[in-house]
Amino acid sequence: MWLTLPLDIIWKHDMGERHWTFASLVGHTFLLHFAVFFLMLLAFPSELVLPAGHNQPVYHSIAILYLFLLLMWVFGLANLWEIRRDKKAGIQGHTHYWGTPRFLPDKPVVHWLVIPLGSALLAGVTYWLFRPLGIYLLFLAMLQLADTTDVYRQKRIEKLDRRDREIQMARKIAEIEHDHRPELEIVRIAQPPHRPRSAPDTGSFEARWHGVLTRR
Repeated sequence: MWLTLPLDIIWKHDMGERHWTFASLVGHTFLLHFAVFFLMLLAFPSELVLPAGHNQPVYHSIAILYLFLLLMWVFGLANLWEIRRDKKAGIQGHTHYWGTPRFLPDKPVVHWLVIPLGSALLAGVTYWLFRPLGIYLLFLAMLQLADTTDVYRQKRIEKLDRRDREIQMARKIAEIEHDHRPELEIVRIAQPPHRPRSAPDTGSFEARWHGVLTRR
């Protein structure tokens, strides 16, 4: 799911280029800003204006948001570098691949249980430091848990694998047909020269018959 990418990119690497792009990185940066400030206006207005005499710095809570964004940008740019490196090396990766665990073994239980629970733990710690961001990350962790069951993910990957193979095969067939297609040559057949018909010699014909009749 596109919404869970900020957590997925922290836990995983080698993510396919159809999921993680530079546009995704920038888009989630703006989305996080909007979601957090919307929650602050809606449910936590005290986070915007601290009471007088408060010892906590004004921007302490906002610094937690930018710390998480920095974490997302570091791992996000690292994944983009991996995609670029594989392309330059000629490695054909699965463009819809959802990533390999970065710190944990690549096992089904890690994908559908351990990583969502780790995301929920990260959201809980963030909630203790900055409640609006913690609530948003907890929402993403719940979506991550609902979206990463082993059976569902495996079937989806198999379906996307077949689709990628069909697209690549269609492109190869089109390239082969284009390379071996003979060029059509227009051959013009020359018309025979026009010969005028000669008029029948009626005078000589009558003279011959006249000679035959006179002989008799």
